Amino acid sequence: MSEAHPPPRGYVYRKAFGQFSSNKTQRPNTLNPVEVELDAQAEVSAWGGVNTIDFDKGDVIIKQSGMYLLIAGPQIGKVTGTIPRWLDFWVRVNKIDIPNSNIRAVVMDPQEKTVVPLNAVLSLNRGDILNVMMATETIDEGLGLEAIAPDGEPTIPSIIVTIVQLD
Repeated sequence: MSEAHPPPRGYVYRKAFGQFSSNKTQRPNTLNPVEVELDAQAEVSAWGGVNTIDFDKGDVIIKQSGMYLLIAGPQIGKVTGTIPRWLDFWVRVNKIDIPNSNIRAVVMDPQEKTVVPLNAVLSLNRGDILNVMMATETIDEGLGLEAIAPDGEPTIPSIIVTIVQLD
C-alpha cells in the first residue's frame, strides 16, 4: 500500500514508523559533537492518522516500545579547501552514544556532494529520545550537511531519517 493508495477506512497501522528530514544546511561551528536538527515529518494521515513516532527539532521521540530499524541519509559537503576532511555520524539514545553506530565520510572537493548511509537496529522503549549526532574534523572549511533547492524540483534535504518498528 502507498499514500497514493491508502488502506481501507478505519485501518490502523500497528507498528510504529516515521520519516523525518531537514531542509536546513547544518555546518557545525564546534569540534564537539552536535545533534542533527530535523524540521519536517512525512505525512502519515493516510496510514491511520496517528504519528506513532514524533520529533522536536533533533529529538526523535519513541511512543511505542519495540525493536526498530533506523536508516539515515545525511547529504554532506564542504565550502572550501581541497584537503580530505572527515565527518562522523552516529546514533545517540537518551544522551548515550550507541556502540558501533558510527560512520565516517571524507570530503575533499567543495563541489563534491554525497549521501552516506547510516543504519542501526535498536531496542527502544516508549519515551526514549533518539538523536543523530555529527562531528567534524575542522570548522574552518564549512564541513556539514547540505540542503539543496534545485530549480523546478523539490528541495533535496540535508538529511532524511526513516524509522520502522520491526516487531
